Amino acid sequence: MIQLPLPLPHDAAMSADDFLVTPCNREAASWVEKWPDWPSHGLILTGLSGSGKTHLLNLWLTKSGGRLLTLPKLLAEDSAALTAATTAIALDDADALAGNAVAEEKLFHLYNHIKTIQGSLVLTMKCGAGQAGFRLPDLRSRLLTFPAALLGAPDDTLLEALIVKQFRDRQVALDAGVVAYLAPRIPRDAAGIRDLVDRLDRAALAEGRKITIVLARKVLEERDD
Repeated sequence: MIQLPLPLPHDAAMSADDFLVTPCNREAASWVEKWPDWPSHGLILTGLSGSGKTHLLNLWLTKSGGRLLTLPKLLAEDSAALTAATTAIALDDADALAGNAVAEEKLFHLYNHIKTIQGSLVLTMKCGAGQAGFRLPDLRSRLLTFPAALLGAPDDTLLEALIVKQFRDRQVALDAGVVAYLAPRIPRDAAGIRDLVDRLDRAALAEGRKITIVLARKVLEERDD
């Protein structure tokens, strides 16, 4: 009997134990570990979507007791209100603000305020501040003073660990042989891995069996068709 897989949500584990440190992200992880002993009052975490920036940002927020801002909060409150409860502030996907004159102005004032109160500001971006497209010269020049830590594309060690982790997040155990089979054949970016894991999980649920090399080969061949 073919079962209909329901799109049930699953929670991605985001604790420190679930952040897998390998050569491709070790530099960025070390910056977070060293906080608050930074040479600057801020840091930019850069990397493509799915590289682990948000996970690492959340670890910094836990370590610092910081506040994660949303664009509406940034636009609605002044810098003093934003830092009333904590002087550690984070903004995910900050490059999405580039070209928004009001948001850039608010981020510029927040930068200056955090520097004045000796706080910390952590931003995530897909690229460095110089390439993000910020139009306000004063904001761009200030962000360029922040160290930028790159989270690179997953290396082989992280690739296998990501496969195991994402299935574990779904409460699915995977045989080592299946992991070894998948590793050289899957996309080398975290977003592509998530997509493949989702299709494998759905295929296993639909067929009512565990994930095997045979099933993995079938799903991979369907992807290539």
